[in-house]
Amino acid sequence: MKVLYIAGWGRSGTTILDNILGAYDAVHSVGELYYLWRRGLVQAQRCGCGNRLVRCAFWREVLDVAYRQEPLAADRTAEIQQQSVRVRDTPMLSRRRLDGEVAAYRDEVARLYGAIGRVTGAKLIVDSSKTPAGAAVLARCENVKPYMLHMVRDPRAVAYSWTRTTTKADGSTATKMQPHSAVESTATWVAWNVLVEDLARDAYAGRTQRLRYEDFVANPRATVEGLLEFVGISASGSPFSNGHTVELEANHTVSGNPGRFRTGAVALRPDDAWRVGQPRRRRLVSTALALPLLRRYGYPVQPRIPRQTARTGDAQPPTDGVDALAPSESASATSGSRTE
Repeated sequence: MKVLYIAGWGRSGTTILDNILGAYDAVHSVGELYYLWRRGLVQAQRCGCGNRLVRCAFWREVLDVAYRQEPLAADRTAEIQQQSVRVRDTPMLSRRRLDGEVAAYRDEVARLYGAIGRVTGAKLIVDSSKTPAGAAVLARCENVKPYMLHMVRDPRAVAYSWTRTTTKADGSTATKMQPHSAVESTATWVAWNVLVEDLARDAYAGRTQRLRYEDFVANPRATVEGLLEFVGISASGSPFSNGHTVELEANHTVSGNPGRFRTGAVALRPDDAWRVGQPRRRRLVSTALALPLLRRYGYPVQPRIPRQTARTGDAQPPTDGVDALAPSESASATSGSRTE
């Protein structure tokens, strides 16, 4: 069974890419599977279909298959993640012998992937958990052929996106996603990308690709189908009505950006609002912190900024535009207007 793990810091286009991949015939997307136990089962947050995950017929069937021989203890699994499957644990999870509760967690994850495969019949499962620790665990799972997609985006755009208010639709009441400062966002961007690169060289050697958000939204259909070809999966049942517009149906994704609830016709376009709305000081902070990786990923040290922004300084406020994803005239949105 093949699993494609999408890794990288948030607000990089992972949610919409995940949803598009899951719309192909031979593919099933599960969203951010890492958060199944705490957010989906303990906190009873919503599945991508809109139901509480604990009441979703799809996930009830998957859990029945996965835990037929083993007890389901969501609280304990979530605790193990918080204690031993953190981002900083990634090198250990990738290189050292796994034993005790960590080995049991790895086996639980493998069992869950297997159950998803049996229930869906999919030839490829897409997991957009993003965290490097999750990618490290997947690489150690038995009966799984793991692939990894390293998703990156200009760190200044990412930092700007994290300062914009986003409403979560996972719980019983609308709440705001936690924002991050330019320093925090960019420092995390650097750390996660370095860890993902290390996994790509070792645990995923020959089975990883790097994709820039900017290249994805410039040519989405060709990019997605090139990725499917890389993992050896047919592109039949394409959701694209043209090169930049997809028809999305309800899904069964765990956690993630509110864009995962969107259905209908969705037109993809670049989101460059940061070039106008980001204060110059924050842009310089992100540039300085990310400098070692900027050129490696093909980003200019001095990004193109519209002239009117240079004249007005930092007066431009953040906007409520979308990130990579905008509804066409026939689109219906069940939640939010932004994606990662």
